[in-house]
Amino acid sequence: MNKESANTLKSQHLIGYALGDFGCCVTFFTMTNFLTRYYITVPMIDTAILAVMTLLWKIWDALSSPVFGMWMDKRFAAHKNPKGKFRPWMFRSAPLMAVTAILVFTAPNHVTGASRLIVIFTTYLLYQFVYTMYNIPYGSLLSAMAKNDEERANLSSFRGIGSILGSIVPLVIFPLILAGFEDKLSTGYTISITVCAAIGFVSCFLCYAFTEERNMGKGSNAKPVKFVDAFHVIQKNRAFLCMCIHGLCQGAATSITSTMSSYVYSDVYQNLKLMSMGSLILMPFSLVFLFVAPKFTKKMSLNGFIRFSLVAGIAAYAGLFIMHLLFPVPLWLHVLLYSLAYGLSGVSGMMQWGLLGETIDYNEYLTEKRTEGTIYGTFNMLRRIGQAIGTSAGVALLGWFGFDAAKEALGLVQSNFTIFGIKTLCLLAPALFSLGSYLAFRFIWNITPELKARMAEHSKND
Repeated sequence: MNKESANTLKSQHLIGYALGDFGCCVTFFTMTNFLTRYYITVPMIDTAILAVMTLLWKIWDALSSPVFGMWMDKRFAAHKNPKGKFRPWMFRSAPLMAVTAILVFTAPNHVTGASRLIVIFTTYLLYQFVYTMYNIPYGSLLSAMAKNDEERANLSSFRGIGSILGSIVPLVIFPLILAGFEDKLSTGYTISITVCAAIGFVSCFLCYAFTEERNMGKGSNAKPVKFVDAFHVIQKNRAFLCMCIHGLCQGAATSITSTMSSYVYSDVYQNLKLMSMGSLILMPFSLVFLFVAPKFTKKMSLNGFIRFSLVAGIAAYAGLFIMHLLFPVPLWLHVLLYSLAYGLSGVSGMMQWGLLGETIDYNEYLTEKRTEGTIYGTFNMLRRIGQAIGTSAGVALLGWFGFDAAKEALGLVQSNFTIFGIKTLCLLAPALFSLGSYLAFRFIWNITPELKARMAEHSKND
């Protein structure tokens, strides 16, 4: 690698890194938006059985992230792969992710009875395993590419942009193709997932081709890595503890808004179709905030910008909630203010990867070990737990607020208390979770400019 390549973050690195999350999200959001519908309408799985399998999948998904991350660190420490620590895993798993995604939507069509349940459970479990095999090294790769706050902010911004654009692809492809195969849905799903998997594979492979590991750190070849290091990170690394709290809060805020937003359109404004319009307005807000984020981080640091965006998001959520309590808020005003609140608070979730890179550098400073996989995998597990908490709490509290599914089916208006509950869950709950993130960054985060300088000096001396 030449000197210029080693010291300059190029446009190809930024684009390549964005393509990685774009490719991941093409299949991930396919599963999120269409898998349950496929299982119920094509292989016709009983919803109770599907609920049990979903719970087991979520447990596996949460636990596999830190285990794979720790194993990846341990394996590299032992074998010192000359091709790098992360990108070789991405190269191996990219085609497997495409193949397993296709199997998820096709293999159940060819078996019946108990065998069908086994195939459904196994194929999705395999997809999750391969997705983790790509996602953990991909997420950890940021710390091996970025050498300062500005580079971390730029890579985080491009990752967020890739994520948003990748999530759109299945939302466009699946409805268009399925509409032409209403009489043979299995064929429609097969074609749809094949197209999405192919796009995802090409994007993930281009990410591998366009990126490079520029900042491996001396800890990559220092002390041996042990599985107990995951516990030592939480004990010693105060900044990582902050990120863990933020991961729980941010995951919960994102999932509860995703779960509850449709009820605002269907029950508060009595028109679910308007949700598509709201989504079209919401997305540009998020993209604009991600584009400008790197510029702001130059003036106030990445941590400072995230804290600012959280405060602004909390204020927008709370302000809109109070307006709903005082008078009937017109739909256009709700959509604009909600998009502003969601976009501002969501910046913390998109830009968090840069701060996670800082905690990796700090952990190396403390322990003489560079364990990106362990830290990223553990953080990812806590995000998943937060998502499960947000979804479960949203559904449980919706029932507590007296939501009547029979009224929903008949198009009748819910009670005033239920409407109040929907507004609370969609607006006040994410504001409170965002407040939890802000407090963690305000009072627990401890990587100051002075500490960064000591870390940089320590790295040079060694």
